[in-house]
Amino acid sequence: MTATGVPDRAETNGVLELVATEAARYLEGLDGMPVGAPGAGADLASLDGALPERGVGAGAALEALIATATSEAVQSAGPRFFHFVIGGVTPAALGADWLASTLDQNVGLWLSSPLGARLEAVTLSWLRDLFDLPSAWGGVLTTGATMANFVGLAAARHRCARRAGFDVEEMGLANAPPIAVVSSGYIHASASKALAMLGIGRAAVTRATRDDAGRVDLEACERALRAHDGPAIVVANAGEVNAGDFDPIDAMADLAERHGAWLHVDGAFGLFARLSPQSEALARGVERADSVTADGHKWLNVPFDCGFSFVADRDALARAFSMSAAYFVVGDDEH
Repeated sequence: MTATGVPDRAETNGVLELVATEAARYLEGLDGMPVGAPGAGADLASLDGALPERGVGAGAALEALIATATSEAVQSAGPRFFHFVIGGVTPAALGADWLASTLDQNVGLWLSSPLGARLEAVTLSWLRDLFDLPSAWGGVLTTGATMANFVGLAAARHRCARRAGFDVEEMGLANAPPIAVVSSGYIHASASKALAMLGIGRAAVTRATRDDAGRVDLEACERALRAHDGPAIVVANAGEVNAGDFDPIDAMADLAERHGAWLHVDGAFGLFARLSPQSEALARGVERADSVTADGHKWLNVPFDCGFSFVADRDALARAFSMSAAYFVVGDDEH
């Protein structure tokens, strides 16, 4: 440690080598580990305690954390984990994640990180190609599926309000026209949460179902949209979380078109059905959506958290999240 309290090069290298060594050891033994260690939780108490007056140093702190973390972590990246739809990070993705933390870029603006902005643009372009989505669509990487839904539904809220002659970003939700939301019983909790955060509300959702499983009742959807004299969002689900079933997206796209509604497709893991000839019919119609979301850590095996959202109307996406300040640079999409 230098006189200014900054770790010297030897200490920095030692910390990095410690983490790399322990990470390699953990990953090497992952296949043979149980999902949850016997007595899981017993060592978590060691993380508690009052804020210390003096630190123990980076190396000692990390050694203590590693000892607890590797014994208490759920081995969800291992081959025995069958709960939730999660996936495990690949070596390439893990290395890229370490590099991202090393470079420590502020990727909110092109000006602050041209590298980050370009990598995001390239990644989104590749993802559009992967899923056979229109190249003109806008998009953004997010911190997970919930925020991906939030992005798509925020763009939906913007355009719904605009079509009703209301500027929701400027005026807020007071006196804004109510927005109806129609979906099947497959709508995920993250979409409902996003609607709550956006002020549209969970109660705005009509779950039109024809059976206890939650399969969509298209006639009930039609009646709900016809009864609502105002802006509306149709949420179609590409992959239901419990059994993997799909809404009939093409038919729901027809429904949205007839009523001038925004079609949002939650494809958290089911969007990947478009990659295989054996399953692509399940996700037919996604290309007709106004917004589409998916999650990166499930099938792409990148670290938590990573999601992405695509919006057909680039202007709606930009206006829903626009902000201004004297130090912001105004320019093209990458800026």
